[in-house]
Amino acid sequence: MAEKSTHTKENPPNANANVSVLAILAGLSISVYGIIAILSWQFDFDSVSTDRPIIAVLCLFAVTFALYLGAIRIVWRTRKSGPMMKLVIGSAIVFRVVMLFSLPIQEIDIYRYLWDGAVSTAGVSPFRYSPAQVSSAELASNADEDLLRLVKLRDDDPALAEILHRVHFPELPTIYPPTSQAVFAAANLMTPSSSSVLTRLFIMKAWFIGLDIATLFVVIGLLRRCKKPVGLCVIYAWCPLLMKEIANSGHLDAIAVFLTTLGLYLVIRSLGFQPGNPTQPSSLGFQPGKNNNSTTQAGSLGYAMLASVVLGLAVGAKLYPVILVPLVFFTVAKNFGWRFTVAPATAFVVTTAMLLSAMILNERSASDREQMHDPSLGVVTFLRRWEMNDFLFLIIIENIKPTAHLGPHETAWFTVMPESVRETMVTVVSSQFDIAAGEAPFMIARAMTAAIFFVVAITLAWRASAKDSSSFCEAAFLTIAWFWLLCPTLNPWYWTWALPLLPFARGRAWLAVSGLVLIYYLRFWLDYHFPTTAVLGTPYTGAAFYDFVVTWIEFAPWFAMLMWRSPRSLGFQPGTKIAPRLEA
Repeated sequence: MAEKSTHTKENPPNANANVSVLAILAGLSISVYGIIAILSWQFDFDSVSTDRPIIAVLCLFAVTFALYLGAIRIVWRTRKSGPMMKLVIGSAIVFRVVMLFSLPIQEIDIYRYLWDGAVSTAGVSPFRYSPAQVSSAELASNADEDLLRLVKLRDDDPALAEILHRVHFPELPTIYPPTSQAVFAAANLMTPSSSSVLTRLFIMKAWFIGLDIATLFVVIGLLRRCKKPVGLCVIYAWCPLLMKEIANSGHLDAIAVFLTTLGLYLVIRSLGFQPGNPTQPSSLGFQPGKNNNSTTQAGSLGYAMLASVVLGLAVGAKLYPVILVPLVFFTVAKNFGWRFTVAPATAFVVTTAMLLSAMILNERSASDREQMHDPSLGVVTFLRRWEMNDFLFLIIIENIKPTAHLGPHETAWFTVMPESVRETMVTVVSSQFDIAAGEAPFMIARAMTAAIFFVVAITLAWRASAKDSSSFCEAAFLTIAWFWLLCPTLNPWYWTWALPLLPFARGRAWLAVSGLVLIYYLRFWLDYHFPTTAVLGTPYTGAAFYDFVVTWIEFAPWFAMLMWRSPRSLGFQPGTKIAPRLEA
């Protein structure tokens, strides 16, 4: 979006024609989502893995992504149109409703949410017992009262017994924080006790879709505050990734995404940014050390306090929003003074601590020494072991991991670090920090990517903190985007964290991520069809072929395009005005 795009243009003469074309794209999209919804019933939990139409579904999502890009182009050319906005929002809702009545495609996380909700409403902490403990316990045993209550719940309700059977990684207690648990419990309370598994699943997904639609309206509010064309909300509203990960798979990320986006909107309101203009403390009505309008100051503080609580709730839904703390803190401090940050910072810390304490300071059972009763075990395991669909992290860890004991089918082709260096590094770290040698490469790579991200986050926060509202939103987008890119787990639904802020990003390359990450599901197809057979003459079987070959196809060209088309879109070139570049 060029700089002149920050001011709304009148509609071009062919605006009505553009709306008609958009309506055609909406109709086509609804049809394709309908086909996907029908095909989803072949992904039943008990279906044969090799019979699942993964390739067909990926091709259909590629079609919806092409229609999505076409819709963005049309909206960009039309700019301002009441009928167009109604069409964008109405179609977005219809897309989600169509996908609501589909079975999760290659995802089963929602069964954990359903079980957690039932556990909470039974009056037991979901952080206390793993599903495996409940499955193996007997009603006549000498287990403690709370565990026996869950066993009775399992035995009295066949639907819950089936849900318990479907929970992924049942040996671990839940990893989902209390705000998300509250939503799970609320959905369970709204579900009739005699409901089938399918009914429970649809009700839970409906909650997430409602939050997803609420996020869309917050995005519209952000665009208005920043004097951007509100039609750019189509970038969020029509994104196929949301249809797959929220409306179809029912991922809980919709909770944290809504709260995080709302929190950032409240931060902008607290700062009093004048839309489209550079913001200095004098334009905000409050200057440290001077006489200030008490009403303006109180209003800013009120929004700041509310933003802090909402962001604390967001961290309590999923931990990632904590990465935005430096940006929010520096922005508020630079514009209002450091003393102004004390109350909002305290509100954030208290809210976050109260919520997360349930994951740490939980009442223990009689078997207090059993590791399975540790409420933090699920999160700790995730942080110390999980790796999936990564690229930057993969390059680092595969050049740290010793390979002398590995066969060619387990060794990455892009390993260039000498074996002696890798062995020395792992030996030193494992002995110095008392880490198992097998876990040391992961922890070293974690430390390296965390250090890189820390520098990125502080740099973005410092440079954007005194600029306008668009600068703030783009810095928030880049902070989340780089956090995702440096993570060892690049699940597609994690990219939904950044989607509400995508209209503020530089460069069309960022739009491509939402389509490219769906390649992730090709890993399942490769694993099902080539579990022990090498793929395309390589030494790698299905899963390894995806990890060591397909991820390069997924990410390497995208990184090249990002740097070639718009180096500033990486977020490190100072002195330029923030404005998305979505023009042809």
